[in-house]
Amino acid sequence: MRIAVLCTDLGVRVPGTKGASLHLCAIASAFSRLGHDVKLIAVAGPGDPPAGLDCLLFAHPGRGDGIERERRKLRMVDQVLEGAAAGLAAFQPDLLYERLSLFGTAGARLAATTGASHVIEVNALLAEEEARWRGLILADEASSREREVLGRADLRVCVSAEVAASVERVAPGPATIVVPNGVDARLFAEPADRGGARRALDLPPDGQLIGFTGSLRPWHGLDVALAALGHLPGVELVVAGDGPHCAELEEVAAALGVAARVRWLGALGHEQIPTFLGALDVALAPYPRLDGFSFSPLKLFEYLAAGTPVVASDIGQVRTILENGRWGDLVSAGDAHALATAVRRILAEPGPAQQRATAARHHALNAHDWTHRAADILAASPRSRLPLA
Repeated sequence: MRIAVLCTDLGVRVPGTKGASLHLCAIASAFSRLGHDVKLIAVAGPGDPPAGLDCLLFAHPGRGDGIERERRKLRMVDQVLEGAAAGLAAFQPDLLYERLSLFGTAGARLAATTGASHVIEVNALLAEEEARWRGLILADEASSREREVLGRADLRVCVSAEVAASVERVAPGPATIVVPNGVDARLFAEPADRGGARRALDLPPDGQLIGFTGSLRPWHGLDVALAALGHLPGVELVVAGDGPHCAELEEVAAALGVAARVRWLGALGHEQIPTFLGALDVALAPYPRLDGFSFSPLKLFEYLAAGTPVVASDIGQVRTILENGRWGDLVSAGDAHALATAVRRILAEPGPAQQRATAARHHALNAHDWTHRAADILAASPRSRLPLA
């Protein structure tokens, strides 16, 4: 089958280090590994496209302020549509798999033009998310386009039950399935040696290290981890990630008196994440209390695949991923004391925690590989629409 994978989100570039970029490339690669002919259409990032993927990449149109920034997003959709229509003329996809993007109607229009079935991947209702966390100009336009795209799709693939419920609320009708995030089992095929991993990242060879990986944004709860660190004397927190919240978090660490025990590594290449996780004694997913938590945390699947003991907030899909605590410790969201207590317990008895983490690793590599996710999506997808007259 010929599958076009499309994303017009200006912030999701190929290649890129953000979770969204990794997700996009992972699902396209997984379709290809299943034997399908795949073309990835997205915004170009720095560096070379992923090896083995046929990519049609568009230059970022540049940034603007206020209304001009939003108008650029609208123009980008038209640019993608024009370029992709030419690029897909010979490809003739049977299925167009699109990651939902703010203001993005290109996928629906391309599907109508080519006769391909249109499957839309939904990680969040973006108009609502953007308005909540960043402020959104042209909010009505964004919401209207989003409802139209979701209402016309042949299949909506949602990363969590919470997202699926939101999609049904704003655009009832088309078929909807839940397919969580996954992990690249090939990247985590060999467990990292802790000593070697610490040397590679210039981390202390001895001592107790807890860590976090991901973008530094308010909803990831790293401030909760910093507060927990205040109750864990002698322990160091290592952070692999960057983002607009970084400077504020550094100020929080200083105010809490733990700045000397926090190591900020910045954003690491995805190929370095297994090494980073292998260097840790405990990996954290310290989400705060959030209404409507709908994430499918990519980091959690990678924590498990690395074989690192996990402590995570008991919120949303996290409980399902950890199977009610079978694969990691669950603590109350936003509770720094509970987070510290769980970490302290693991550090005090590392043997049982590591045994559980090793079992979790085998489970993640066998059950949560992206290829399984891609197969689930294709099993539910219509093959193609009738050819256009």
